[in-house]
Amino acid sequence: MSIYVKPILLGTLFGLMSGIIGYFATVLYLSIGQGVTESSELVELLRSKEAMYWSMPFSFLALLISSFISSRKLHTGHYLVTFVVALVVCLSITLGPLKIISIHMNYLPILIGSLTGAYLAKKINKSSQQDGSEAAISA
Repeated sequence: MSIYVKPILLGTLFGLMSGIIGYFATVLYLSIGQGVTESSELVELLRSKEAMYWSMPFSFLALLISSFISSRKLHTGHYLVTFVVALVVCLSITLGPLKIISIHMNYLPILIGSLTGAYLAKKINKSSQQDGSEAAISA
């Protein structure tokens, strides 16, 4: 079980940090694009459906990369690590201090991105193991 702690921490850290960076990038993009001048307009803009729609593809991509990074070197337990990372990210934006500043406003892209990243990591890891075993046999 101790082999899973480092990937879980790495994936969670990357997922949360990318969410914070994405939040500020979305704020900057939407405020410049909309010409927001007052803070009350900015708050309304950030709680709007438009901000949520901008955050969905970013959430998917951020968690795909996060789960790929966290589970790429594992031989087993890809989906276990990914599930824990997605759960921690979902809990941190629901209950934690990141509830107010979070790019992740929907759980669906988080879950789908995490599962896709784990699937890709598993496939790449499996193909590299097969390549290594074929090279060892032919030598």
